[in-house]
This record gives sequence, C-alpha cells and structure tokens, in this order.
Amino acid sequence: MGRARYLDPGGFRVRVAFCAVATVLLVLAARGARGPAPLEARGAPPWPAPSSVPAGVRAAGLTLPAAQPDVVRFAVHLDVIVDGRRVAVPAGIGVGTSGRRIAALYTSDASGIIHVESDSDASVFTLGQFFDEWQVALTSQRLGGLRTSRSGWVAVYLDGARVTGAPGSVLLTPHLEIAVAYQTAPVAAPAGYAFPAGT
Repeated sequence: MGRARYLDPGGFRVRVAFCAVATVLLVLAARGARGPAPLEARGAPPWPAPSSVPAGVRAAGLTLPAAQPDVVRFAVHLDVIVDGRRVAVPAGIGVGTSGRRIAALYTSDASGIIHVESDSDASVFTLGQFFDEWQVALTSQRLGGLRTSRSGWVAVYLDGARVTGAPGSVLLTPHLEIAVAYQTAPVAAPAGYAFPAGT
C-alpha cells in the first residue's frame, strides 16, 4: 500500500508539473530582476533601436527624467564594425516615445554619436550601459548574436588603439572615438572623429 503511493503515476506527474512551473517562475523572476535579455537572438547585424526604450534604459541602470539635465553635456563617437563592414548605430536609443524623456545616454541620429547628459559632474557612464540600452550583448565573448570562435573575436579600440579588459567597462569621456569590432582579421580602427561644433 505504501509502495503504491510512490509508484502512483498521477501523483508523479503532478509533482513534475509543479516543479516545472516553479522553475519557470524562478527563471522569469531572475530575468526580470536584471532587465530584459539582450537581443542575442537577432544574430548578425543590423541591430535596430529597441522596441521598448524604457526596458533598455532600466537594463542600463538609468532613468528617463522629465527634465533634461544641464550640468554635464558631451559626446562620444561609436563605430561598430563586423567583418570589416560598418554597422549602423540607430537613432532613438535612450529616447522615450514622446521624445520628451531622454536618458543620460542617447542617440539622436544614426551618425554613431552618443550624447551624454547628466545633472552631476560626478556621474560615470560606461560603454556597457549604452549597449544595455541598445539591448545588444557586449562582452569579450559576444557582440549581439556573434560569438567568439577560432575564426572571429570581439575587440575594442579607443582612439585607434586596441584595449584589453571587459568591453563594457570602457568609461565614456568627452570626444572619445570608440570602435567595437567583431573581426576575423585585424582592423584599422579610426583614430578620431570630427565632432560637430557644440557636441
């Protein structure tokens, strides 16, 4: 009789279903706690601006303030290069749908210029935060859906010089030229960018 309880297929199925539901809920809770998943499923570029700007802004640990800050304003330039070809950095990253609420990091056009605006000169922003806003994965092993392999790798260049370390940890400073490349051979990264007056 006691043995029959352990072999009861109906009870086993209920326990398995309960465990499966609990696992799914835990995964969803963990995913929500760290923001949206990067758009890795899109594979190779192009990577458009995210459909949910607020989700990307939250993933970057930023907000969409009602008023534009005016203490710190500068720009950096980002080139994304995949197999020697430029990938467009889209307009509208970090810009709310009304256009009135704008995050501290945003793009106003497809030039690759990232605007940095903050209400504190103590604020520090990173390249990783911008890619989180864009919802494109950026690690030493991955750029979007592209993964490091024997034939291709992720490299980051600052003002034309290759840097090591975690790509997302690159600090954004005024008029910095950043190139993020997924390359199968060394690339000639741009050494600078001619910023428009006032940026």
